[in-house]
Amino acid sequence: MLRDLDLTPGPTADSPPRTPAQFSPTPSDPPDTQGALRPTLLTKADLEALSDCLSQVIRSELSQVKADIANMDARLTVTEADTRALREDTDAAVSTITGCEASLTHITTRVDDLDNRSRRMNLRVRGVREMGPNENIPEILRTIFSLALGGQQPRIGLVRAHRALRTPPAPGEQPRDIICCLDNSTLNARRMGRIRLEDQEVTIFQDLSRYTLQARKNLRPVTAALQAAGIQYRWGYPFSLSARRGQELHTIKAPADVQGFQQALGLPPTRVQNWLTHHFIQQAAGLPPPPPARLASSDQRRPSGRPGPARPEE
Repeated sequence: MLRDLDLTPGPTADSPPRTPAQFSPTPSDPPDTQGALRPTLLTKADLEALSDCLSQVIRSELSQVKADIANMDARLTVTEADTRALREDTDAAVSTITGCEASLTHITTRVDDLDNRSRRMNLRVRGVREMGPNENIPEILRTIFSLALGGQQPRIGLVRAHRALRTPPAPGEQPRDIICCLDNSTLNARRMGRIRLEDQEVTIFQDLSRYTLQARKNLRPVTAALQAAGIQYRWGYPFSLSARRGQELHTIKAPADVQGFQQALGLPPTRVQNWLTHHFIQQAAGLPPPPPARLASSDQRRPSGRPGPARPEE
């Protein structure tokens, strides 16, 4: 560290006076910083100009923001009006759809009742083995009805009898039902049990509409719960399922009645498929496609004021 020290002796009282050239600045002498910085300092006028510039920029940006907010407010007002109108239209549509659904349910139930009324004289025989296109269905039915009536030979008039109208079963599958129409109501399917025809077990049912069968199938969880609870129930026409608890009679006529029916009878809640929707889907699937649109003929396209070409005499 001693090597860095300046050991040159300074002036003494006996030393001659120094010349101005000898007063050169040394690193320890500070420069005239005030004079050097004076030209770079901002004056009051500069600060006022800068303040005015910033104020103009801020006012410009604020005016743009205000314009955007005003535009957004206008668009929000339009959006709220559209949303309000859409809500009103939606409520009206929901109300209309609800009314249409109720009307459609009523119409479907009425049509189903008419369908079942037209089947009052029909019986459905299940479990008879198919014997090909040459099977004698009337003779088979007379044998079955004789067994059902205890060996009697009543006069049974068959208006018609045929297999269910579906694809013939594959080997090993259950045979198609036999549907027959009687000319009197001597036979009652509800009083007949299972019948043994040789090695076959035959059952006789009422011939019901597809809608009624689908509704009963979908309500199997409810009827199973009724049976488990020891509650008697009965089917009604037009379609309904009724059960009594105490002095109160509770009825299911539409899918919307299922939940209240279960609660009133103390049944566990079960999921029941909407048979109306299922029925409508099946009906829509079975409808034929609409006919293709036909172009109007030249005679139909021609205005009525202009006569068409003369046709040759026949």
